[in-house]
Amino acid sequence: MNAVQFQFLHGPIYGRLLGVVMVCGIAATPQFVAGLSAYNQTPASSRNQSSIPLQAELNRRVEAANAAQSSQNAVAIAQTNRRLIPIALRMMAQLRAAEHAYPQAVELYRQSIELEDNPETRTEMAISALQAQQPDLAIEQAKKALAGDARSSRTYLILGQAYIDKQDFQQAAEVLTQAAEQKPEIETYYSLAICWLSTKDAAGKRKADAVFEQMKELAGDSGSLHVLMGRAYRDAGMMPEAVREFQRAIELDPSTPHAHYFLGLAHLSSNEWKPTPEVEPEFEKEVQYHPKDFLANYMLGFMASSERQYAVAEKYLKAASEIDPTWPEPYLFMGLNAYAQGDSKAAEPLLRKAVELTGTDEARGTFQIRRAYVDLGRILLASGREQEADSFIAKARDLQNKTMIDSQQRTTAMFMAQAGSSSAMAAVVPLDKRQENQAAPLVKGSADPFAPVDAAVLQQAKLTPEQLDAVKEQDQGLRRILGQSLSDLATSEAIQRDYASALTHYQEAERWNPDVSDLDKNLGQSAFRVKNYPEAIRGLSRAVAQQPDSKALRAMLGMAYFNIDKYGDASTAFYPLGIPGMEDATVGYAWAASLAKTGDLPHASEVLSRYESQNLPPDAMLLAGQLWIEIGDYAKAIDVLHRAAAANPSLQKAHYYAGLADIRWEHWSDAHTEFEAELALTPRDPDATYEMGFVDLQESKIDDAAKLFEQVVAEQPDYANAQYELGKILIDRGQLREAVPHLERAARLIPDKDYVHYELQAAYRKESRVADADRELAVYQELKAKARPHLPQTSAQAPTQNP
Repeated sequence: MNAVQFQFLHGPIYGRLLGVVMVCGIAATPQFVAGLSAYNQTPASSRNQSSIPLQAELNRRVEAANAAQSSQNAVAIAQTNRRLIPIALRMMAQLRAAEHAYPQAVELYRQSIELEDNPETRTEMAISALQAQQPDLAIEQAKKALAGDARSSRTYLILGQAYIDKQDFQQAAEVLTQAAEQKPEIETYYSLAICWLSTKDAAGKRKADAVFEQMKELAGDSGSLHVLMGRAYRDAGMMPEAVREFQRAIELDPSTPHAHYFLGLAHLSSNEWKPTPEVEPEFEKEVQYHPKDFLANYMLGFMASSERQYAVAEKYLKAASEIDPTWPEPYLFMGLNAYAQGDSKAAEPLLRKAVELTGTDEARGTFQIRRAYVDLGRILLASGREQEADSFIAKARDLQNKTMIDSQQRTTAMFMAQAGSSSAMAAVVPLDKRQENQAAPLVKGSADPFAPVDAAVLQQAKLTPEQLDAVKEQDQGLRRILGQSLSDLATSEAIQRDYASALTHYQEAERWNPDVSDLDKNLGQSAFRVKNYPEAIRGLSRAVAQQPDSKALRAMLGMAYFNIDKYGDASTAFYPLGIPGMEDATVGYAWAASLAKTGDLPHASEVLSRYESQNLPPDAMLLAGQLWIEIGDYAKAIDVLHRAAAANPSLQKAHYYAGLADIRWEHWSDAHTEFEAELALTPRDPDATYEMGFVDLQESKIDDAAKLFEQVVAEQPDYANAQYELGKILIDRGQLREAVPHLERAARLIPDKDYVHYELQAAYRKESRVADADRELAVYQELKAKARPHLPQTSAQAPTQNP
């Protein structure tokens, strides 16, 4: 195409990106072994030492991509960017893991591995798969990682944990034993002990006890170690052993973190959740030694609330809310307490805060939030805000229905009915080990690797404002690198004419960073090359908006519209091209055809005249001649078609279309001559044979026409109009038995043509097939009613019609 030149612009080099991606110190590997930290206040914020060499490697690969880009060597550009993209994807996956967006992390790791298979990347993917509750995937990836690095103790640990999650304790024990033998570590021993305790038998307990002894030998006896051991026993349902370990921890060091809390909690659960005199002092000692202990403060506040000791409850619940402002429960009970004391003004903001923090996760406290809905509804009603009150009351009613239907939430219903009595305390005590390690149950979020992290998911990560800023900065830097790198890879592929791959990578680049230079233009051109015209239109439309004076882009956009039959849009896109566009070897025809299709025949004639005035090859003149027929200028059509035939005497269809023009012009003799000329070139051409028969009909040469139609259906039984015309002739001759099969076949081939059903019903009626005739008449009448006015048509598109 003269006016359409396909050009790719190379993206800027990466120099401006170096230093943008900073090491923010956020761990890519979340804590997955329950109990290694009782409830780490910042589980995702411990420093990830491996991120530093990974950052350095990213910088090296960015520099290599810069050098290749400067060289303008398409092969080198592709190679260096294929090495850069996987490490950037891996670092982005680490960010998503740090944000607890584990499904997104898994998908990003998968994409990275597809480009560069790395055992460490597979290990990190297995960790995220575990957190995303996909143990089978974690097992698969851990095994593949070990195949590449059989000495990775971390990978063995992950594999063991995945088997534990699947309740395959025997397999888990084998893996963890192997890991411990290879690299003895507290983390590995602890997971192995948990595995043995999970078997729930005496043999497993003996093996776990032996592992705990190994832990003591390795790390030395300490209170913290006994807290871990106590939690392991507690989680296995062995409360006497758990109490013994917590007490031993206190004997060794009364200030051992969490020892008093877990001892009090163990006493509470052992007494069917009834507060006994030995429980509260343990929580108080925990707060005495560790004033910032969230759960101990929370439990003291909750217990005081249950006993209506509101001043005491306020002290501890307020402390808990300040220690961790992301938990809704302290706000909930402070609000309920305020309302119970008649202080609606203080209660309302507290209850609203509880509702806000709970969000859609209403089941996290076994529907405790229902109480906030109820009291908020009452407060709002009392203050005249009926509409808002009704919404909270409706939510409370909905949650009550859910609560009563779900048998697993009966303890919550009891708690609500008894206004927080001790017998229902189990419904709200955060015993579960996952609740002790994080602020809320897992919200999985989207698996779309390109999407921003869901707010509810990000809240689970408990990142500080500084860490959130660092994450945002690193995310933006990686998005710029991925967008530019994928765009440059795509450009190198397009230069090598691999447009399908180029389109895929431009699309990925756009999802990472839509602001990459010339991305819309290059994406649109690649899509056009692979005939993905809707995608070409999407890209080229934006490119034209950015570069309105680019005739090449306008021409390609118009052609994309034309190729999907959006003729009005095509004409609009072509219009600014002016005379050069009319005279373009490709655009000129498409422009004229688009105008003709939209009924703008005067302008179609103007454009086509310009196009056809050029020194066109015979094939192009053939197209122009057909378009003149559509415009209705039969004299010009015949002139152009004759010139095409003169330029190439063996050109097929030139005489055929000239004959169609003569038919439209009702020059029957001239049409007959044209079809004879066409058949001289292609003697068995069914279209020319049929049209000659049509001309014979117009000249009342019925027998000659019948012979031609018979010849057509003998060669092509599915030529519907020939079947129809032959059937009509046979009816007129009185040969009903011979006519009906032809009309029936025509009706099957072109069931939407009303005239066929009319002739068929007439034939049936003459044969006294009344039911068949009535059926066809009903079809005819239905089609006739739906028919829209259309221009008169002749030839193969509109056989002669009697009705």
